Amino acid sequence: MKSDAIVLLAGDFKERAPAAAALFKGGYADKIILTNDGVFSSWSTKYNRNLYQIEWAEEELVKLGIPRERIVRLPFYGSSTVYDALALRGYAIGNGLKNVILVTSDYHVRRALWTFKKVFLNVTQVEFAVYPAKSLTASTKTCIVEYCKLVFYQVRYGLLGLMPAV
Repeated sequence: MKSDAIVLLAGDFKERAPAAAALFKGGYADKIILTNDGVFSSWSTKYNRNLYQIEWAEEELVKLGIPRERIVRLPFYGSSTVYDALALRGYAIGNGLKNVILVTSDYHVRRALWTFKKVFLNVTQVEFAVYPAKSLTASTKTCIVEYCKLVFYQVRYGLLGLMPAV
């Protein structure tokens, strides 16, 4: 089924970008949307400056054969999955998105899907599918931390309803 967009969540773009590129090349959507965690990263000899992670993700996608004009960068709202969802919500409403594929690391799938559904609840009718990118670096500690984050998110944003304002 064709989606309106593939959304590449901020984080480990080295493991997530190839999955997003494969979906794009497979015809699942005509654009890739990058969420922005605001993380300043390493030096680029091409641009002669340090790039943000979102810029590195775009460069990686272009290197993988994705046309630059098919890549959309979302604004920075904050550095967490909930802010990724809030940024996408604004874009989705303004651009009429109805279904998207979220691309994230395999260990992050449950929290990402829960968060996006929560943020979009009662706002707009967007359907989500999640494509898990195989994690190259996840450890037992990573999975335990992710489980703790899921519980935290469910309490803060679910039970207590303390959604950040943007």
